[in-house]
Amino acid sequence: MTEGSYTGVSIEKIGINSSKQRVDNFLIGKFKNLPKSKIYSIIRKGEVRINGSRVKPHFKLSTGDKIRIPPLFFNKEKSNQNSLEKGLIEETQDRIIYEDDEILAIDKKHNLAVHGGSRVSIGLIEIVRNFGKDYREAQLIHRLDKATSGCIILAKNKQSTRSYNSFIRSNQIIKKYHCLVHGSWSKELNDVKLPLKIDKRQNLQKVTVSEDGKYSETNFRLIKFNDYHSLLECRLETGRTHQIRVHTSASGFPIVGDLKYSSIALNKEMEKRMYLHCSSLEIINKDLKIISKVPNSFFEAFEV
Repeated sequence: MTEGSYTGVSIEKIGINSSKQRVDNFLIGKFKNLPKSKIYSIIRKGEVRINGSRVKPHFKLSTGDKIRIPPLFFNKEKSNQNSLEKGLIEETQDRIIYEDDEILAIDKKHNLAVHGGSRVSIGLIEIVRNFGKDYREAQLIHRLDKATSGCIILAKNKQSTRSYNSFIRSNQIIKKYHCLVHGSWSKELNDVKLPLKIDKRQNLQKVTVSEDGKYSETNFRLIKFNDYHSLLECRLETGRTHQIRVHTSASGFPIVGDLKYSSIALNKEMEKRMYLHCSSLEIINKDLKIISKVPNSFFEAFEV
């Protein structure tokens, strides 16, 4: 018999964040390592009860409902395969730069995807949901490319997700980045307005400048430069995919280490990464500014 473990009978009280959710979806989200067929089986057999009564899978939960969850068997081997390494969770917890009852902000390291997918088994969102019971419903408010480091906000529940998504739509969140580019950036190049379009014909998603693309605008401020590199502060006026990467590249100054939009080889002495970092997020109507320190490697290009 495969090694595993049982849980006992439990009674849970439904909170406001699970209100109006179908009972099958609630259980599927709660027991991610349990086959969906098992979830529907225990509902159909009446082992799951709401306020003492049997229910159908499509039954919608209400705040204050009491749900009875029967004993469940978990395959330990499968659970271990799906679990995250403790070290990865602890490392990400150490990178929390802000937290309140609604959100947490993390200083995401480069080369970490924000969510798992076909090519990535584990992303930031999966790691955060394993922080503990208070983080099970965490959702991404916005995204950063896998190769981009810096500030990223996650909502801790559905109500906060709705609130912060509305902030994004109403331009209440100001995003600033720092990037290191090849070449000496012109001091007069303060504003780039180039329409962008996603090229869906390629296997790897790529964005191009196109007359029939979406309006896109990035503000730039030159911080430091020499004959080979320039350090820029970038403010997004619009939030298109790969916007900063394409605007800098199309202007003749590709981001250092950007393998998709630059053919310039990375200096062997530099850290192997893309030099784009989300340095601050300002939530205007909350009077809140979250800051992530620009990595030292961004400045090492100017050292004699």
